Amino acid sequence: MSELHTAFHDHFEVVSADTIGLMETAFRIRYQVYCQEREFEDAGAFPDQMETDEYDMHSTHSLVKCQRSGEFAGLVRLVLPNPVDINTPLPVEKFCGSAIRKSGIDLSAIPRDRIAEISRFSISKDIRRQCVRKAAVQLVRDNTGCNDKSAEQDSQLLPHLTLGLFAGVVRMSAQHRITHWLAVMEPTFLRLLSRYGIYFTMAGPVVDYHGRRQPAVANIDTVLSGIYAKRKDVWEIITDFGNVWPLSKEARHFVFS
Repeated sequence: MSELHTAFHDHFEVVSADTIGLMETAFRIRYQVYCQEREFEDAGAFPDQMETDEYDMHSTHSLVKCQRSGEFAGLVRLVLPNPVDINTPLPVEKFCGSAIRKSGIDLSAIPRDRIAEISRFSISKDIRRQCVRKAAVQLVRDNTGCNDKSAEQDSQLLPHLTLGLFAGVVRMSAQHRITHWLAVMEPTFLRLLSRYGIYFTMAGPVVDYHGRRQPAVANIDTVLSGIYAKRKDVWEIITDFGNVWPLSKEARHFVFS
């Protein structure tokens, strides 16, 4: 068992938002991050201080909880195919569809009921700082050998919560038999993920959507086998040693050949 896995599970827990109370917690974190901290959404549109949209009717959420404080520091949403009309575009397709088509990526080759979108990836700055300030949390640096100041800050503040949220994404994907992810992320965040062996395929140029964002697509088996090959310690966390998402036969052949 790696140092990273031990450190994460000593201090954080991935929780499925499978009750009304936990869903309300997820919506409140979204409000805090998207309406107050980032000001992407109009706070006045949510007088109950819970940010929601039309995609929540066919979405699932995961939260990361700080064990010592008992507070939830972040959440991620997986937007699932619309059960009423499976061909309904996912959010990234609605806003970045033209860019994806120009990239040459053919989403029609993937069964619609196997595609979902990683969305509302949210980590509260205030609660994150509270978690990091806890003396008991021994933060694990990435292994890239990068010594610049911004990388040092990222390595101190983001790994555990970010990887915990990705563990939630993998768990939700397994539960709903999803095989491919879509997402639209900041280029800097994609670079951060790459330090931990998490790579997406770029699906078109950077677009202006709440700032500079990069549409991306990923085959889950490919992503996870790549993480196993490059950062087995990260793979242990986000797949629970393969219990949540075992390596496919093809991936095992690729990794061990």
